[in-house]
Amino acid sequence: MTATIAFDRNTLPLCAEFSLVGTRCLLSTNSPYVLRLSAQWQAVKSPPAAHSFQMEIVEDPSLAFHAPGIPHFRGQGHLVFALLEPTSLFSFDLLRRRVAGALSPAAARDSYFWNVQLLPIAIGLLGTTMGVAPLHCACLDRNGSGLLVAGDSGAGKSTLTAALARSGFPVVSDGWTYVSQDAGRLVAHGLFAPIKLLPDTVQFFPELRCKTPKRTLNGELAHEVDPENVFRSTVKSSAPPKWLVFLERTSLPGCQFVPCRPEHTIQFFERNAEKLPLGLPEAVRARSEVIKKLSGCQSWILRTGSDPIQTARAIDEFLPKE
Repeated sequence: MTATIAFDRNTLPLCAEFSLVGTRCLLSTNSPYVLRLSAQWQAVKSPPAAHSFQMEIVEDPSLAFHAPGIPHFRGQGHLVFALLEPTSLFSFDLLRRRVAGALSPAAARDSYFWNVQLLPIAIGLLGTTMGVAPLHCACLDRNGSGLLVAGDSGAGKSTLTAALARSGFPVVSDGWTYVSQDAGRLVAHGLFAPIKLLPDTVQFFPELRCKTPKRTLNGELAHEVDPENVFRSTVKSSAPPKWLVFLERTSLPGCQFVPCRPEHTIQFFERNAEKLPLGLPEAVRARSEVIKKLSGCQSWILRTGSDPIQTARAIDEFLPKE
């Protein structure tokens, strides 16, 4: 498979540069709506040495007449192709750090599509090639330091993230956290994506009773919660990671914090990392370097039989107040 999407430069006269989780995005488009949606990111300055990637997006009115489809991904080698909704077609070239896409007018005007689908997918696929490791965990802030919450699927990371946000922890990310190095110092970044909560979590968060769950990109029915609006929590773009908690559910009551060794952190994140093409060995090495450095954080396995509100309270009491 060698095909990719390409555009004549004359068809993409509008340009912008913006920062995205420690990288620089060089955007070209024919759509003033797409340019406007990128404005919130243009105010954030990226490090001078940050790697960059290209994003070329054309708004195509003919796509407005295509029937909606199920989000669909196909990849081979360094190329990934995606069909997303509202109707849009994309190619992601990991080797050349390039994203090219055609959007329907609805997608070009949809901030949800831009912030919750396109940008997370782009940085999730290309980030590792630029020294940014996408890690399957949440990140919250505690007095300027980052708390990462990891764990196997179904452990309750997002529910705990919401409970911590509700108790006063600023939110950096939920689901995926993007970790890079700046002058040898780790930085955990987020993308302002909402916290995803399953419908049954309404028992812990009465704020959700008046909201209707929606079908998410992976087909799951969930509440997508803006922590600022729902929990009155602060949202931050980044935090230096200092603590790491691996969440494990247990039938025993209460919360138990068990110190874990660096090897546990390395094994967990290497096991849960997305597979990369064979032609990108440097990206694999860079990601492993980030994970190895992250293993130096103070880390615990948190075995909890308590509900998320009580578990959040236990974490708040356990961590230093400084």
